[in-house]
Amino acid sequence: MGNPGTPATHWQALAVAADNGQLYLNSEAAAACSSACDTYVEKLRLHQRHARELANASGWGDFDMGLELQTILANKAVGGENNMVDVLQSHIDVVEEMKVVFNKFFTATNDVDDANAAGIKVQGPN
Repeated sequence: MGNPGTPATHWQALAVAADNGQLYLNSEAAAACSSACDTYVEKLRLHQRHARELANASGWGDFDMGLELQTILANKAVGGENNMVDVLQSHIDVVEEMKVVFNKFFTATNDVDDANAAGIKVQGPN
């Protein structure tokens, strides 16, 4: 078994590296990457909805082979081993991990800017 303190995924390891100051990305690039992640997650969720609709496909006839084929295809869409909905969810999970890393860079920059602004207000202009 792995070390409990060790990140489980590549993106979790990058998040730890960002927290430790071992990884840097400027805030504009990080914000653009985060926005691209949002767009991609929306598309993946749309594909998930379409895959769920495929589970209800009909028109394969009343013969045993047609019903069997309908079941096989429905399980590939939802519920079966390696089904499309679950595969898409694994992609969504990775993109969400990516967003966490990107958000650290522009959140941290905003926090520093806020702290600097507060310091200037307290000390006043020189």
